[in-house]
Amino acid sequence: MDRIARLREVIRAAKEHPVYREKFKGVDPEGVGLESLGELPLTTREEWVAYLKENPRPPTGASLMHLTPSPLLGWMPEYLSQDDLRYQAEALAEHYRRLGLTGKKVLVAFSYHVFAGGWLFHQALWRAGNLVFPHGPGEAARIAEIGQAYGFDVLVTNPSFALKVGQAGGRFPLLLAGGEPFTSVPGFREKVEAVLGCTALDAYGTSELGIVAGERLEKDGLWEIPEMAVLEVLDPETLKPIPEGEKGELVVTALSRTLMPMVRFRTGDLAIAERREGLTVLPRGVFGRTDQMVKVKGVKLYPTELAPILGGFGLDPKGFQVVLERKLEGTDKLVLRLKAEKVPPGLLEAIQKATGLKVDEVELASELEGGLVVDRRF
Repeated sequence: MDRIARLREVIRAAKEHPVYREKFKGVDPEGVGLESLGELPLTTREEWVAYLKENPRPPTGASLMHLTPSPLLGWMPEYLSQDDLRYQAEALAEHYRRLGLTGKKVLVAFSYHVFAGGWLFHQALWRAGNLVFPHGPGEAARIAEIGQAYGFDVLVTNPSFALKVGQAGGRFPLLLAGGEPFTSVPGFREKVEAVLGCTALDAYGTSELGIVAGERLEKDGLWEIPEMAVLEVLDPETLKPIPEGEKGELVVTALSRTLMPMVRFRTGDLAIAERREGLTVLPRGVFGRTDQMVKVKGVKLYPTELAPILGGFGLDPKGFQVVLERKLEGTDKLVLRLKAEKVPPGLLEAIQKATGLKVDEVELASELEGGLVVDRRF
């Protein structure tokens, strides 16, 4: 598949779409390449929501529709054309062929109905030459029974449900996981692998974008799937590329969408990027959101980054607050308020390693009042 040719095809489609028509007016698709893509304007979910509110009906040429919950819209639709569907199935199939997934028996336990998850995996894995069983979600005991009875090699589902399948006696050599934080939660992968008796691989995608990054068998980060997307990580303040190893916002140009183009789409997700073998790799996966970023002691802190760390220590990932105060000498004071009975050993060291910030004080509380961030410095 010619990645540059497909990128230009997506740009041509975007130029004709109302969301992009004005801001892409002077763009020549034939002049766009991987190096110059960053010169194009960014696109936000808010722009798409505004357009979809005014244009709620499916566009001409739509062949498949899915919905995803949206706090701004209720439901955010995703539309694909026949060409998009053909391209997406083959593009993702290439990714699975590289993983050696051909001639396998695959059970998919994601939803096939309102949401896109099951469909995305199913079509690509079938196209790659596998037998695919569209089981859908739920019924962990039945999945465990079917897996053993028919000798399934691969389970496709979210990691928390995979745990239930394993606890029900299910055993699968390989798990393709997605849909929730996984490899960014310390110890989660190891727990799933032990219970299910498998090798577990993570993937990242959204309804609007498709699956755009996935792990290799080496389990060395989420790799950009070159046929599916171009990934960038930008500073959420300056919107410029960040140096390798620093945190920023994941921005995605989807190559599988022309009917509903996603060009330099700001996901709001937090990631670190590295370049390996000419591709973008997310070594820690996606591990938080950028929309509540605050500066503490001159360092950018993304509070949602703490959630997977807390989960890895057995705490409620939502049971915390970041409280910012001033010390007497005028410097910042970072207080972590936890809905917990005690602080697990090693937690504060893990937070400092991940964020570069030392927690000055921990407050244990039975209830939390207010938002995720309480800033008392001003």
